[in-house]
Amino acid sequence: MYDDVTTLGSDELTAILAEQRALLGESVANDYGEAYCIHARERIEELEAEVARRGL
Repeated sequence: MYDDVTTLGSDELTAILAEQRALLGESVANDYGEAYCIHARERIEELEAEVARRGL
């Protein structure tokens, strides 16, 4: 996993964001639990903020 999203390249950033969104959808569909969903949402918010900061 990555710690600092600001160090990711733009392509990698958008790919990871798409992956995290898919994982969140899968976790909801398969009832993986609230803690996992919360973690996934937090990562998505962090990635989306970086996408917005870069104007992607």
